[in-house]
Amino acid sequence: MFSKNRGMERIMKQPYAFDVVEQNKELAIKKFGKEYIIDFGIGDPSDPTPEEIREKCKKAVDERKDSGYPQTLGHFEFREAVCKWIKKRFNVSLSENDIIATYGAKYACFHIPLCFTNPNNNDFVLIPNPGYPPYTEGTLLANAEPYYLNLTEDNNFEPNVEEIEKDVVKKSKIIFVNSPHSPTGRIYKKEKLKEIVDFCIDNEIILVSDECYSELYFSEKSMSILNIKNAEDCAIVLNSLSKRSMMTGYAVGFYASKNEDLLKTFKVLQQKSVQGVATFIQDAAAFAYLEDKHVEKMRNEYKKRVEIMVEALRSIGCEVSMPEGTFYIWTKTPKNKNPLEFSRELLLEKGINSTPGNLISKEFKGKNPGKDYVRFAMVQSIEKTKEAAERILELKR
Repeated sequence: MFSKNRGMERIMKQPYAFDVVEQNKELAIKKFGKEYIIDFGIGDPSDPTPEEIREKCKKAVDERKDSGYPQTLGHFEFREAVCKWIKKRFNVSLSENDIIATYGAKYACFHIPLCFTNPNNNDFVLIPNPGYPPYTEGTLLANAEPYYLNLTEDNNFEPNVEEIEKDVVKKSKIIFVNSPHSPTGRIYKKEKLKEIVDFCIDNEIILVSDECYSELYFSEKSMSILNIKNAEDCAIVLNSLSKRSMMTGYAVGFYASKNEDLLKTFKVLQQKSVQGVATFIQDAAAFAYLEDKHVEKMRNEYKKRVEIMVEALRSIGCEVSMPEGTFYIWTKTPKNKNPLEFSRELLLEKGINSTPGNLISKEFKGKNPGKDYVRFAMVQSIEKTKEAAERILELKR
C-alpha cells in the first residue's frame, strides 16, 4: 500500500454528506423520471450567467489570444475592479496590492489553514457549525483541529466566542466567519462583528470572513468585516462571483487583506501552486464587478422564490422564518419527523429534493445543530418554485 500523509487520511475518512440524498434521488428519478425532479439540494444557481458578462468573456477570448500565461496573483484590471466595487459597496478603501485573484473562494478556504497553522502544535481552527465543508477539510489536511461553534436557535444562529474554553482559545489560530451565513440565512450586525474582531485582536487569531453571499440580502445590507474598526489588522476577506453574478462555472473570486503578513503567505502558496485564473475569465469578472443591474434583478428573483417556499412550508407545519440573506431556507421539520424522513418524503412522494440538516452539520459537544432542520437551496426558477409549492400543499390533503 502507498502511504498517505496524516491530513489526507483524515479527509478521506470524512463521510460524504450527500450519499444518502443521492441514493434517494436515484430512487425518485426511477419513480418519476428526471424531468419531474425539482432540485433544491445543491447550492448551484440554475440561472444563466447574464448575457452581457458572457459577451465580455467571448470577446476577451479573442483579445487575449496571445497574452500568454495569466498573472498568478491576478491582472491589474481585475484587481482594480475589485477595489472599485469594494469602495462603492462597503466604502472601504483597498489598493490593488491588497487583492489576490482566486479560483472562487473554495480554493482559498481550503488552503488557509495550511498557510497559518503548525501541523506539530495541535492548533485549533474555529469553524461555524453548520458551515461550508472546506473549512473543516482544509483544517484536517493541515493537521490542525476543528473546533465547532454550534449555531442554533438559542444563540440566534450566531457564533458565541465567549463560550470557547480558555485553553482552546490559547491554541486557536484561525476563525472562519460567514455572513450572510450559509445555510441559516443570518446576517451578523455590527455589534456581533465587532465582538469577533475584538476577540481576534485580543487573542492573536486570524479572522477569515467569507463574504460570498454579501449581495444576497433581502432587507438590510450586509456589512464587510473591513467596516469594523481594527479588522484590517487581523482579517482576510474572501468573496466570489459565483452567487452574485451566477458565475459558478467561471470559478473566480478574490482574497483580500490590508495586513501584509496575511497577504504574503497566501501569495507564496498561490505563486507556487497554480498558474492563475484564466485571463479572459478575469476580464469578464472585472466587467461583472462594475455592473450592478443584474445583481439587483437576481436579488429580487431570489426573494420571490424564498417567499413562495416559506409560505408553502409553513402551511404543512414547518417552523421557518424568512432568511435575512443567502438563497437558502433553513427550516425546522414538521413535528414528529426527523430531517431524513422529511427530506425522503418530499423527494419520493413529490419529487422535491432537499438536504437534511443533520448531514451538513457536525456532532459537537453532544449536539448536532442540524438535527431538526432541512435546507432548501432556492436555485430553481419562479415557475419551478411555484410548482414545488403546489406539490407541498398537496401534503395537507
